[in-house]
Amino acid sequence: MDKYVVRGVKKLFSLTRTKIRLAKDSNTILTRPNPLPIIEFLSDEKIGTVDKCEEYREKLKKSLDFSNQMSVAITVFELLDIIEGVKYKFEPEEYLTLIKFDELKRIEREAIKNSLRLNLLLLSEDILDGINLYIGNNSPEDAIHLGRVVSNIAFLLNFLFHSDYFYNNGKNGKFTNFAVSQGHKTLIGNAVYFSLGVFGANLL
Repeated sequence: MDKYVVRGVKKLFSLTRTKIRLAKDSNTILTRPNPLPIIEFLSDEKIGTVDKCEEYREKLKKSLDFSNQMSVAITVFELLDIIEGVKYKFEPEEYLTLIKFDELKRIEREAIKNSLRLNLLLLSEDILDGINLYIGNNSPEDAIHLGRVVSNIAFLLNFLFHSDYFYNNGKNGKFTNFAVSQGHKTLIGNAVYFSLGVFGANLL
């Protein structure tokens, strides 16, 4: 396992702990959505409260196997799910996901109609063939701004997991018609990029 991926996962655990603490300080009781959809999809666990998120984080930490790529990828995705699910009260709105479900459905329809690939630009300004979604502060003009922080990807992941065009074969499936380009590298970004590749994304 690449040492920077390992460090990124450890940093993601730390960030998740911080977000849970801030949620408790903000008197947040329930997650949003409820239950958390990625955890339910990947692990059949219904996690709907901040307290349960705290318990589940500890469970993930104890069960994580760095020699198993799928274990790492699932852990990364589920930590992102927790972060996005607990932060809605205390996080500034600009750091929440910037697009809605209807926009993702429109993107899916366009991709299917024109046989297009969906590209996630992870702190990358390289516009690629297909439809481009951007994560970072300043979105390129020809990309759709998904969010400013890496954890905003959780919203997209939940959508992709339920799309026959972008994902196949259920819980043991792989991404299809989906690519990721990583620009500026961060530890958490490295962990997310790696995990997307484990699930079949085309890494550019």
